[in-house]
Amino acid sequence: MPTITALFAQDDLYHLFQPICQLPSRQILGYEALIRSKTIAGTDKLFQAATAQGKLFDLDTLSVYNAIAFYFSTADRRESNEYLFVNIFPSTLIEEAFPVFLDKVVRQYGELSPRIVFEINESRSEMDDWNNRLFTQNINLMRRHGFLIAFDDVGEGATTLKRMIELTPDFVKMDRFFGKNLSSSKKKQKMIKFFVDYCADESNLILEGIEEPEDLLQAHNLGVTLGQGYLLTKPQPLPGTSLTVFCSIED
Repeated sequence: MPTITALFAQDDLYHLFQPICQLPSRQILGYEALIRSKTIAGTDKLFQAATAQGKLFDLDTLSVYNAIAFYFSTADRRESNEYLFVNIFPSTLIEEAFPVFLDKVVRQYGELSPRIVFEINESRSEMDDWNNRLFTQNINLMRRHGFLIAFDDVGEGATTLKRMIELTPDFVKMDRFFGKNLSSSKKKQKMIKFFVDYCADESNLILEGIEEPEDLLQAHNLGVTLGQGYLLTKPQPLPGTSLTVFCSIED
């Protein structure tokens, strides 16, 4: 297994982008940046390697910075109304160095903050981090700078449900488990309807894992207005661009 430092040096890391679409029109609301490695197959293995080597914070912040830098590298992209969703680990948010990193992002891209959504994923190994005082403190810091917040994989664990009430994220992304075979599962339909009703006045609900036309239709019938999944579009390079390897974070 190569070291994360070696992957940085070898120009091994890049992003693909998957659209988040309005339903049923499929008009693109924005794109989620998804980190990929040319050497390590599977992002889970990449993050496991980074964790084992004590490099998860470095990998996570470099991924965020490069996604933003690449996405907004053209005038057309900067002037569009589309959002960029960037994934970030709870463990990154509780690092003492996080405000320093965020300050660098603000200096470079602060005027674009209302279109940048920090998507916090609920890793089972990091559930305790949601209760760390720095977690809420740094979410509030991001909001003061104008960034938006999304909770990812909601429904997979109990941590985000509590925090949904306490922090009211701008976007709630339901785990792909609920989108898969939605049309044939009454229980999933009931759960989706519950979240549709709850988020109506609180957050924007996004259903992940939409892979079949009948599930898309069922989601729309339940009141879901935003979706993501292979049926809509698979992760790919941004339209009109090619893959771009990571660069270092500017001072």
